[in-house]
Amino acid sequence: MSGLVVQPGARQLQGPMLQRLDIVASTLAELETRQTRQFFQEFATLLDHCLHQHYPLTPAMLGHQPGLWDWRRLSSSRALAWTDQLLDEQADQLDWLALSQNPALPWSAALIERHAERWHWPLLSDNPGLPWSSDLLRANAYRWHWASLSRSPNLPWTASFIAANAERWDWTGLSWNHDLPLNAGLLERHGDRWDWTGLSANLALHADQQLIGQFAAYWHWSWLSSNPSLRWSEALIAEHAQRWDWPALSAQPKLPWSPDLIARNSERWQWPALSSNPSLPWEPALIATWSERWDWPALSKNPGLCWNESLLETYSNRWDWRGLSQNPALPWSVELLNRYLERWDWDDLSWNTGLPWSDTLIARFAGHWDWAGLSSSALLPWTEGLIADHAADWDWERLSANPALPWSQGLIQTYLDNWNWATLSSQAQLPWSTDFYRAFHAHWFAPLVSAHQSFDIQTLQAADIEALLQTQPDRAPT
Repeated sequence: MSGLVVQPGARQLQGPMLQRLDIVASTLAELETRQTRQFFQEFATLLDHCLHQHYPLTPAMLGHQPGLWDWRRLSSSRALAWTDQLLDEQADQLDWLALSQNPALPWSAALIERHAERWHWPLLSDNPGLPWSSDLLRANAYRWHWASLSRSPNLPWTASFIAANAERWDWTGLSWNHDLPLNAGLLERHGDRWDWTGLSANLALHADQQLIGQFAAYWHWSWLSSNPSLRWSEALIAEHAQRWDWPALSAQPKLPWSPDLIARNSERWQWPALSSNPSLPWEPALIATWSERWDWPALSKNPGLCWNESLLETYSNRWDWRGLSQNPALPWSVELLNRYLERWDWDDLSWNTGLPWSDTLIARFAGHWDWAGLSSSALLPWTEGLIADHAADWDWERLSANPALPWSQGLIQTYLDNWNWATLSSQAQLPWSTDFYRAFHAHWFAPLVSAHQSFDIQTLQAADIEALLQTQPDRAPT
């Protein structure tokens, strides 16, 4: 038996306590609503853009101040409370090109049929929001843009679906479509219709040795050689050795690479492409065996090598040091940078994501860096101290676009005149809030800010929006 004893008054306390909690929650919600309403009352232009971008406007609300609304923008909105009624009532105001691309509409076969004369059918044919089916295509077979449909990832691709519309497809577009269920039966059934160049490049072609052999006379062998989706094997390579595009094979990451495969075909490889391929079994012995064949500039950029200081030293006079400077896979350290100080290309090093970025590293080589590269990097150990230490060096345009900075109201205030404010306005990573917007309101570009920030406008009730609109002048949309 449980030792828990329920006190007689415990249950009776729950009701009043819950009631008090409800009152507190309701009061807080009312306070937040009042603050949001006050914020948008201060910034009419931002209100306009946030309404268009983020608010689920209803037909009744759209009837208020009709001159306020930019119907083209609204036609692209995914937040608007789309209904059949709204589309019918505002049919003459809406932009049907934008509507045809909008996946948020209440799409149905009936809706499409009711406005058949208004849709832009090529754009409609690319819309992923439609309820795609054989019946939908059949209903307006002569309106659809079949070239767009043939490339679409949204259709219910099956062998029977393809066969049912065989006379309508753009077979070139279809052949490049990565969502097809490609197999021997489908290829054979429509053999004369396919664009075999597109099929050869198609990532949906998971072809094995048998299928490749079955259609050997049809393939575009250069495109086939570049296709990583094939079931590559040494037997497949050997069987069609005279057909392959060996430069493309040399760059192919999915081959069953081994020292034996490389040696067996040493006269066929294109060695610059081979030198760039990170998927080879890169060991010191492989590099030494073919040292006279490698393209050393390409090898220098290759992140797949077994990079260490010994390897760098062994071939120090063969490396392309600009290529090395771009390579993120080297064993980077302050010591390594010092050892070859005069050989590095410091512009390329400045953009290299593999360096062990630290305050010490940055300060040690401050006179060598391309500061545009550093300013763009998300990998630096960003602090307000680091920014202050090199304030005269940064590229502030690039810094304004960098989401990795320790963004704060204080940081922005400190360098108020350095920022590109259009770029900042597009930064979703800033610590956005109504107070933050208000602090720099004279600098922001409201259309750019509203593209990613709603400032909780969607929490306002219709009555709140109506009240806000009544305080605004009846004006053309901004």
